[in-house]
Amino acid sequence: MPSPNQATFFVENLLTWYEENGRHDLPWRADAATPFNVLVAELMLQQTSAGQVLNVYGDFVQKYPTPESILDTPQEELADDIESLGLRKRTRYFREASEQLVENYDSSVPDTRSELLELQGVGEYTATSVLAHAFEKDVAAVDTNVARILSRVFGLDYDDKPEASENWELAEELLPSGRSSDYIHALIDFGAEVCTASNPSCESCPLEGICEYRSEESS
Repeated sequence: MPSPNQATFFVENLLTWYEENGRHDLPWRADAATPFNVLVAELMLQQTSAGQVLNVYGDFVQKYPTPESILDTPQEELADDIESLGLRKRTRYFREASEQLVENYDSSVPDTRSELLELQGVGEYTATSVLAHAFEKDVAAVDTNVARILSRVFGLDYDDKPEASENWELAEELLPSGRSSDYIHALIDFGAEVCTASNPSCESCPLEGICEYRSEESS
């Protein structure tokens, strides 16, 4: 586990980078995004790039602002509206999750991990992302990008295992109280722009001073 100084260095430099370089214009990150908008975005983003989601998200949430609006639409029409995202099984996710929200939660998105995990299509990462981004809960979320960053910087052996408990425990340990949404978004953007899977930009990385991967590459 990192020392307190390493943890502080990591979080402060990551958040500073995010403030200057993050993708703040993504519509599902806007303050006006409702919890249902956030849930929709997180379901869309599963195995799909932000660029692809941008092509459909705006029109989708305008047409489907509530779970009821999804249930009132024929399944084939709903499938056509997300066709460009691939993975047509998400049509079922949207419909079944919307049905659960209407029947069990008075059409509102629940704000607990256990209840979110009951929703169709929602796994650990999606649940924690919704908690952080829609409800400002102090939780961390680990996907492939985040696992890669943590493993490289701190010398873990779980860069290709986002589900590994070691990654989640470290992400939680580093979590800055009250800034979970920024923290998660910063890690996602940093993994997409700097600490990429191939050809990472180590020379311009603000985490270079504590990164074990960079130290090994330089030796």
